[in-house]
Amino acid sequence: MGERDTSKNKINGFVSRIMAMDGIMACAIVSTEGQILGKSDSDLSPSPFLGITGATMYASAEATCSTFHISAPDSIIMETKNKDGMILVKSAGRKNLIVIIINKTDNISKIKDDISDISDKLVEEL
Repeated sequence: MGERDTSKNKINGFVSRIMAMDGIMACAIVSTEGQILGKSDSDLSPSPFLGITGATMYASAEATCSTFHISAPDSIIMETKNKDGMILVKSAGRKNLIVIIINKTDNISKIKDDISDISDKLVEEL
């Protein structure tokens, strides 16, 4: 098995771990340019839309932080007006992001903690 296959298997493992969490509807691991490295099999995350959306949200937040001379964002949460879902974008090192669509949940703190742990492991393993 080549290095690329090993990385793809690791990424797919991270996607599976994220999708196993309560409240997750779809997810993708993407580059900061929006290239999808791995994603869930879901009609809610049409390729390449989820990657582009996450990368754009992160780039906008990063530019805002730079404008105000504060450190780069660690995560961004977008909540819907009707409180029926959220999009979470979590940095995973300097070049990767985890993008998640979350359904209506009261468990956002646990999701954020779990995604933070997964992000740290993703940085270590890739």
